Amino acid sequence: MGEIDNTNKDIFADDLTWREQEVLALLSERLTNREIAGRLHLAETTVKDYVARILSKLYVKNRRQAVERAEALGLLGGDRKARTRAAIILPAEPTPFVGRVDELAEINRQLVESRLLTLVGPGGIGKTRLALKAAEGVAGDFKDGCYFVPLVPIHSVDLIIQTIAEGVRFPLATHEDPQHQLIRYLRGKQILLVIDSFEHLLDGAGFISKIISAAPGVKVMATSRERLNLQSETMLVVGGMDLPEQLDEYDPRNFDAIRLFVQSAGKVRPGYDPSEAELSRIAEICRIVQGMPLAIELAAAWLHILSVDEIIEELKKGIEILSTDARDAPERHRSIHSVFDHSWMMLDEREQDIFMHLSVFQGGFTRHAAQLVTGASLQNLTGFINKSFLSLDPDSGRLEIHEMLRQYTQEQLEKDPEGSLSAQENHAAYYADFMEQKWGEIKHERQMQAIAEIEVEIKNVRLACRYYLNQKNACQLRKFIQSFREFCWIRGWNHTGMDLFAEFVNGLDGLQDEESVVTHALAMAYQGYFMSWLGLSDQGFELAKGSVRILGQLDRPEALVFAYESLALNAYYLNLFPEEMAGKNKLLALAKYLDDKWLMGLAFFELSMVAIRNDDYLEADRLAQSSLDLYQEIGNPIRSTLSLLPIGHAAMARGEYQLANDSYQRILRISRETGFLWGIGKANKYLGNLALTIGKIEQAEEYLHESLKITNEIGLVTDKLNLLIEYACLLSAQGETGQAADLLRLIIRHPASHQFRLGEGRIMDSAVRMLEELDQRYPAEDHTAGLERSHELEIDEVILELVRQNR
Repeated sequence: MGEIDNTNKDIFADDLTWREQEVLALLSERLTNREIAGRLHLAETTVKDYVARILSKLYVKNRRQAVERAEALGLLGGDRKARTRAAIILPAEPTPFVGRVDELAEINRQLVESRLLTLVGPGGIGKTRLALKAAEGVAGDFKDGCYFVPLVPIHSVDLIIQTIAEGVRFPLATHEDPQHQLIRYLRGKQILLVIDSFEHLLDGAGFISKIISAAPGVKVMATSRERLNLQSETMLVVGGMDLPEQLDEYDPRNFDAIRLFVQSAGKVRPGYDPSEAELSRIAEICRIVQGMPLAIELAAAWLHILSVDEIIEELKKGIEILSTDARDAPERHRSIHSVFDHSWMMLDEREQDIFMHLSVFQGGFTRHAAQLVTGASLQNLTGFINKSFLSLDPDSGRLEIHEMLRQYTQEQLEKDPEGSLSAQENHAAYYADFMEQKWGEIKHERQMQAIAEIEVEIKNVRLACRYYLNQKNACQLRKFIQSFREFCWIRGWNHTGMDLFAEFVNGLDGLQDEESVVTHALAMAYQGYFMSWLGLSDQGFELAKGSVRILGQLDRPEALVFAYESLALNAYYLNLFPEEMAGKNKLLALAKYLDDKWLMGLAFFELSMVAIRNDDYLEADRLAQSSLDLYQEIGNPIRSTLSLLPIGHAAMARGEYQLANDSYQRILRISRETGFLWGIGKANKYLGNLALTIGKIEQAEEYLHESLKITNEIGLVTDKLNLLIEYACLLSAQGETGQAADLLRLIIRHPASHQFRLGEGRIMDSAVRMLEELDQRYPAEDHTAGLERSHELEIDEVILELVRQNR
């Protein structure tokens, strides 16, 4: 074997360690070993060792030759860039980074203003990936480099200094205090330290404060499930990834959570390109896990054997599906359970007990609710926020547990049956009292605040209600029933209202104690009430009659008044006018007996509508104004919109179009301000009628389209049929007589067309009369084709098409 020619041996900057490159650069400045040791804070013997290694790697015999050789190889001069590049020590990303544009921009902004930035959030939320991506983007701003320091492997605060020193590639000497050595080394540096997973070593966070104080060129970006609680700290809460609330108006692929799911799915199904239907279901998966990146990745990994629908079904059963058996997955990220096990151990026994009880809440809760239901103090709740167990909405002040963490904690609670029962009872009792209080507020000046408060608590309210249904506790259920009825009506939740009160009826059926019988009968009335809006007045009328009979026998006027309201409404739609009139007179008598202005306002409105039907407009005005005065007196804006309806109708009948327009516009304005969908739909309908009457066809189309959209949204079957007659009038006015006839035929064959249309008898009678008028100018061949088309279509299909045409 021949002799190796070392003089031609290639060497690159990467062949020298970062420390050797520093020593080499100082050799080129003709410094002695002692001077180099002073500059780099090393022992002189250590520098001597480094020089020996440099000579060996460069294949030279002395320091002068080493500098000459380094210059010839380009290791000096351009060496500054080489050393800077080598000093950016960040782990490689295993997969392409997705999204988080807003968060990255905020981190960049904070790093300009702050010396210590902590990314705080629950396990699995993507803090580490976000920190690394942010560091990659700003690393070039730090002359002496950017270093990643993972704290996961260590379990003692005594090892923090050693770990940071290793992270920045600074060898600690054994004969000097490590803290002093590291701070002295960092003092003159411009460095970004990315310190990952600090939550289990918070007692050692004080050292970070010492670095910040002693080394003005050093900045720290930490990740932790709990804030470091240092004065110099700026905290940035990391939440779930961006996801769509509704897919109709946006391309789902533009949302970070869905993009991450599709990217992750591609690892188990290469080339995966979801259909539009699959994208909608993927969005549901992302909503279930509330945008948690780890949960999204774990869910997507199941696509090799499950469909997206099957993944959703598994997620609804619990969080067990969110796991992986990948050999290279970090132990603590192999399942959501592993992530939360790690977090759970951060709490002491008392904190665990309180937080388990908090898991009974769904959809968030207020501080007041948490304190009354679980006994949590303000300090407890603050601690949970700091540990990323709770998040706080600064606008509403509501607290929320990430749904995945809530399910995990609920599992812990269920291991203690007695504690679980106690938590459920406390939760249900709180919301029963909450709903009872809201009923008084809904009737009066706090109406809108009360409706908003119920809406935000609706998941908790439904959960509490079902708890008492399972317990068959009529006394507590009675506290929910009135507020629930009014809330569902105002928000247009007609199907929800019907189904909910059907649950009440079924749950209390057969119980014989008086309170159960009364609550059961009142629920029958309310089930019938919502049936009337949904075109099921035949069944609704029978339920209301049964309710009137039971409550009348028990002499319970405070409940009987609502039974008569339901009876009258169903009778109206069924053209049973004597029964309707009797019910409304009973309603007025009971309202006066109870001396309840809210009920009297309702009774006066109901009777004013009878006067409108009887063409007694003077009496209609008198009754409607009395109703309006009462509702304004007690501060109930939504109910006042009802009173304005007959005032507008009477003015319309008298040809006083400006007065009618003013009344309907007031209804529209109040309804929009309060989110009262029924009022928005009705106001637009009658403004459309008015526009048709005075020949403003384009304006009429705008109003009727808006009314149709709202009416269809809240599922008012009878109102939809009535509104389609208005649409037929519009189409006829536009010369579209064929389409108008098609609509009328659909209406005539609809099961609910036998119900009432104000001022014209049954809905089908109005449709027949209009169709007869159109037939006189409708060609016979088109008439036949139109008849065939009408049998192929359904009302809901036609309405959706009309709504789409006018977008």
